[in-house]
Amino acid sequence: MVQDYGDTDGSRTGRNGDVVDENNVVIGVTPRKGVHKTGKLHLAVHVFMFNSEGKLWIEKRGQTVDTHPGCYDSSAAGHVSSGETYDEAARMESIEELGIDGLGLKPVYGLPIGPDTKNEFVRFYVAISDSKPQLHEDAASQELYALDEIDMKIRNGEKFVPAYLLLFDWYKRNAKAVVGKT
Repeated sequence: MVQDYGDTDGSRTGRNGDVVDENNVVIGVTPRKGVHKTGKLHLAVHVFMFNSEGKLWIEKRGQTVDTHPGCYDSSAAGHVSSGETYDEAARMESIEELGIDGLGLKPVYGLPIGPDTKNEFVRFYVAISDSKPQLHEDAASQELYALDEIDMKIRNGEKFVPAYLLLFDWYKRNAKAVVGKT
């Protein structure tokens, strides 16, 4: 039986998300906003959008977001709504956070639940586009960087979302294989 853990306010931010067990099987539904405070296991997507020169758009999170304010993050990221697939969520997050539809998103990796993912099963997508993203309301900035520039930011102690660091490290180790998929 699927348990309902609360209601939705109708906005995408207020939509419900699926609660899953440690095997990624849906066991309930909960409001997406504030899910990190509950510790419930849930689903998320991260999108790395590269330009044709191999530079990566990274977002600096605004100060009013509920987790990791002011930290650098993926080009787009967010929770999967209840009943939505990872692919649908990645497309919706790309539209909402980048203002771009039709990115040709390619799923390339998944992160298991854990403290660095804030109890999220994460599906990781990459895309290549020379479109400039629009800045969405929860972001402080969206900038384009070469991978070595991002490495320098990390070495200099700039703050990044922990899941981003895991995905960035994985991407650097597997870029040759991933590039063939994009």
